[in-house]
Amino acid sequence: MPRLCKHVRQDLSDACTVTHHRRLWRFTALLSYVLSLAPPAFSASIHPAPASTSRTDGPSQLQCLPEREGFLRARLDGSITRELSWSGTSLTCAGSIRPSNDGLRMRFSSTAKTNEPKLALLFGITGLKEGTDGKALPVNLTIIVEGKGEFYATQGDSKCTADEVRQVPLQGIPSRQRSYRVTARGFCTQPARAVNGDGAVLVSRFDFSGRADYSSDDTIDTQPANP
Repeated sequence: MPRLCKHVRQDLSDACTVTHHRRLWRFTALLSYVLSLAPPAFSASIHPAPASTSRTDGPSQLQCLPEREGFLRARLDGSITRELSWSGTSLTCAGSIRPSNDGLRMRFSSTAKTNEPKLALLFGITGLKEGTDGKALPVNLTIIVEGKGEFYATQGDSKCTADEVRQVPLQGIPSRQRSYRVTARGFCTQPARAVNGDGAVLVSRFDFSGRADYSSDDTIDTQPANP
């Protein structure tokens, strides 16, 4: 008799377990049905909206100009022969007052993936003041082959000329930042020569549009020359 009672108690326990699972399943099914009939607002409260997928272009200092309007075009011949046409998100640029405080310096480079060495071009425009335009301004040019320690420099501003330079304040930028869109075109009559070793590169023409921050204290790498 005790053994029979034991089996009865076990059967009752199993039955209760099965009943409990059936009730739980029915409740879950009912809840799923109710949620399927719920209005969108209620569903949104249950399922949070996904994170924004809007595109960003990274830190603002990497954006050459708003709306990706920055560009650099140049023709290089000699030790480096290339037709440069940089623009879009792969273009990086920076501009600030020259260390000698007698003009503006602009640096352009590209992060586009190519099989060719990465280059950076630095233009030191003499006599250009904040917010002013100019014509026939002397330019000191430095070309850097990044990652190789190669430098080509005019080491003076008598070999290149900016035919025309225009500066337009950037809208939406706080005035204390003193940021401008700088657009220029020009040419070189003599090449930039290798600082260490032999070789020379002639930039027969160039034109660019980039951003200059006159209040910026950022250091633009100009070694070994100082545009």
